[in-house]
Amino acid sequence: MEVERVERIVVALRRAAEHERLVSYQRFHAMFGASDPLTARYDALERAIASLGEVSNIDYGVLLALSNGLPGPDFFRRYQKHRYADYVAVMGPPIHRQSIKRKRLLVEAERRRVYEDARRKASCHAAETA
Repeated sequence: MEVERVERIVVALRRAAEHERLVSYQRFHAMFGASDPLTARYDALERAIASLGEVSNIDYGVLLALSNGLPGPDFFRRYQKHRYADYVAVMGPPIHRQSIKRKRLLVEAERRRVYEDARRKASCHAAETA
């Protein structure tokens, strides 16, 4: 059951990337039962993201979006943990309050990278099957 949930998240993120779209947190949470704890949901998300690529290089979790269009704090924590220098270059030291403008810059750049990665993977897959 848990493997199926991770795979559903992988498919949703991959499709969103291939079509340059986002996945709402509402849609993400709808993949789980009402009794599934948040820790289990975010654990499945972490595993799905890791299966799509090395998080220190690319983070498909950037495609999750709140109503303001930005990913939640889980993305920013992951980015800071795995790519600290890149995070600080855009956001400044983590001790400062992070502005929405800087968050948008970081997110837009990462989303472009994810969309390009998805295009590259799709074209490699098409070439392999041809």
